[in-house]
Amino acid sequence: MKKLGLLFLLCLSLFIQAQKSDKLRVGEKIPFSRIVLLNTDKQSTSIDLPNGKNTTDRFVLVYFYSADKSIKELMAFNNELEKILNKYQNNSCKGASEIEYVTICLEKDFDKWQALLKETNYHKSKFTGKKTNYLAESGLKDKTVSAFKVSKTPSIFLVNPKGRLYLETDSFEVLEKTFKNICKVNAAYSTADISGKLLIGEKSKMPLSEHQVYLVKENTDTIKQTKTDSFGDFSFKQVDTTQKLSIHIEQNNKLKGGPKVYLAKQNGEIVSEMKKNSFGNFEYKLLSVDVERLSAMEEEEDDITMKYKKFTTSNKKDLTVIENIYYELAKYTIVTESEIVLDKVISILMASPEVKLEVVSHTDAQGDDVSNLKLAENRSNAVIDYLVSKGIDRNRLKAFGKGELEIRNRCANGVVCSDKEHEYNRRTEFKFIKN
Repeated sequence: MKKLGLLFLLCLSLFIQAQKSDKLRVGEKIPFSRIVLLNTDKQSTSIDLPNGKNTTDRFVLVYFYSADKSIKELMAFNNELEKILNKYQNNSCKGASEIEYVTICLEKDFDKWQALLKETNYHKSKFTGKKTNYLAESGLKDKTVSAFKVSKTPSIFLVNPKGRLYLETDSFEVLEKTFKNICKVNAAYSTADISGKLLIGEKSKMPLSEHQVYLVKENTDTIKQTKTDSFGDFSFKQVDTTQKLSIHIEQNNKLKGGPKVYLAKQNGEIVSEMKKNSFGNFEYKLLSVDVERLSAMEEEEDDITMKYKKFTTSNKKDLTVIENIYYELAKYTIVTESEIVLDKVISILMASPEVKLEVVSHTDAQGDDVSNLKLAENRSNAVIDYLVSKGIDRNRLKAFGKGELEIRNRCANGVVCSDKEHEYNRRTEFKFIKN
């Protein structure tokens, strides 16, 4: 009997130990609401997680990483995370309107962590919400790391507004689907910021500055109004996008003589011409696709890998993909952030040896025309050189530089434009050609 009792106690002990070592379970209340880490000032800092009592839509995404990965791998991982978070935070959808992004590095050496932050650009976030970087200098033995029961890096934990573990993953696809589901569930209460630009003149397309803009519901009730800035830009905050909406502007001296009026995205891409209504004022009825294009909820296009995958199953002979390849100002040296995109191109070319590639670089219209053309040529050649250095046959590749010959918006020479408008013209085109 004693032996049976001892055996029972042993089994119970092992069961308890197993329970203790289990991962946090999705859907369960997190047993801690505060974590303590080292901040960039080398001070211990308390971070409060959501508990369901204060804010209603606050999610916290916690990303654990270590220096075991290369700088390029860390940058690529963070870039994908920030791209997803940017799409859904800031009232893009009800239910997840406030997302905080916390990175936690498992590294014993504080100075090494600081250098790592700079090398990966983690200290210069592209995430438009709140992002903070912390250090768990005791590694896997750190209390916070142990509390989350982190067993590997990279690892992502998403804590929902009720203080429950909503997701644990290392997959961007899973994270994207999770946020899509949150938005879908709360679609009846969807809110978003709607931003745009007003331009006048069929050829000149000059900004309609300092002009009143009205957001109208059901074509009758004005629910918001604002004024364009010097670039013709305007923005309406926290709009209920489930309503039937239209944008109205009134006639004034600037619009006498009947110049055409255009609604555009803030990068200068034209959405549509605005038409006069029965009262003689200009209006444009927003379709659901327009709301997406003018709000933070716009569906970002698939990346170069996904586009190419679709291309392989189509009857098309060629595919042109536009990417933003980053360079230092007026230079053409390939930087790590650019390598992340180019490595995807290399993977495509390695897997499809029969496919050829043309690389075309474009600049904005700022600066000298001849210099911009030469710069674009040098940038395309630098891309080709990088691809060749990684084993791609140069005979499959061609480089072209177009400088400012193909400006996509109004921002030609001498036109004063915003940074967003100029950025829209700086791009690299990858044209894949099937044999």
